[in-house]
This record gives sequence, C-alpha cells and structure tokens, in this order.
Amino acid sequence: MNIHRRVSLNILIITAVILYFLADILLNPFIFWTSLPLYISYFFINAAIKHESKKKLFAAYGFMAVSIIFSIFYHITWYIDWQQTRTGGSTSALIFVWLPIYSVVLGLAGYFVGNMTASIIEKKS
Repeated sequence: MNIHRRVSLNILIITAVILYFLADILLNPFIFWTSLPLYISYFFINAAIKHESKKKLFAAYGFMAVSIIFSIFYHITWYIDWQQTRTGGSTSALIFVWLPIYSVVLGLAGYFVGNMTASIIEKKS
C-alpha cells in the first residue's frame, strides 16, 4: 500500500472518530453526511496516487488539510456551545446540513493553493 494512501487513510479515520465524538450524539447516522469532506479527500489522494502526480498530491493534501480543519472547527464550536451554537435556537442543529458543503468549498480553495504550491516548487527545480 502506498505510504500516502496509508497516511491519509489513518488521518481520515482519526478525523471521523473525532467528528463523531464532537457531534455528541450516541447514534448519529448523520455522520455519513458530515464526513463528506473526508470521502472527497480520500478520492483526491487516490486519484493523485493513480496518476502518479506530485502536483495532484499537493492539491489533495491542501484540500484535506483545509476541509478537515474547518470540519473540526465547526464540530468544536458545537461541542463547547461557543456563542450558543448548540443552544441558541431550535434549528441550531441545521449547522450540520450546511457546513459540510462549506467545508468542501473551503477545501477546494485549499486544493487550489496546494496546486499552486506544487507548480511553484516544480518551476524552481
């Protein structure tokens, strides 16, 4: 198994466990939706490995880093009830409907930054 695939899989599994814990719900089938950025990250990394492209690998890691950081951030805000994200209203749990989409959009920005970083590194070498 490729080292990048192994490392990314371990990171994604650990992140999924953290997200499940921070959601603070025992039986949470919604975790499959909130983990959407993790699936996309794994897809990008597998595609980069398949094409043997360092540029795509940098981009995939950029996506993974940004989307995971944002996902963990909004789960932490929910868990600690920062500025009443959990208790502020009856529809506050809808945060878990929209924030995975925002996480993917921010992850795509990370993908672009990773891609640009790889391009700059490629030009220098």
